[in-house]
Amino acid sequence: MNNVIVTYETFHGSAKKIAQIISDKLECKCINIDTPFEAEDLAQTDTLIMVFNFRGPYTAQLSKLYLSRAGKQLKNKNLILVGEGLFSEKEFPIVAGEIHELAPSKAFKTYFVKGQLRVDTLFPEERALLKKFSELTGMQIVDMGQLDLDKAAEVAQDIEALLATAEFAPVKDASPESETKWICTVCGYIHTGDTPPEKCPLCGVGADRFKKQ
Repeated sequence: MNNVIVTYETFHGSAKKIAQIISDKLECKCINIDTPFEAEDLAQTDTLIMVFNFRGPYTAQLSKLYLSRAGKQLKNKNLILVGEGLFSEKEFPIVAGEIHELAPSKAFKTYFVKGQLRVDTLFPEERALLKKFSELTGMQIVDMGQLDLDKAAEVAQDIEALLATAEFAPVKDASPESETKWICTVCGYIHTGDTPPEKCPLCGVGADRFKKQ
């Protein structure tokens, strides 16, 4: 059995919709990594599917942070990145490859779903920026379509088939990882291992500031 978890990082909700479509298809857990310190532990997971707007101001950064935390855990696991955006379908695999370098996995695959720009859903500061842009350029900014939910459903179906292949099969007889968890008392980062890390990768404090959970 391929144990799968879907994570999403969202700003306007599009990535969440895609993640839910995929998790419903695969009948697996779907979590938000807006608070990466509380992100799901990957010890029992075979395949991690990450959904995010890779061109967003915050979403890709938090996804990268999650991967940097989970680097060692992904060594014998599969990673699937699902990008959501407007005009960057050709660019996404390149960016995804760079992201994957943070945490090389057993198998790797990318998908892309056309996103949306709905002016009426933007935050006030974003609408102000668009208005200023229009004034400077004389270009009128209009809605650019809705999220391609049909493509999201197609991606979910493709992923379901992919997980049945030998390439994405779970690693058997892998050496069990330590289940001991250490929590940083300063920032909440959770480390899995027999001993705490020499230095917290998030806030930089020493091992003495970790306590065993």
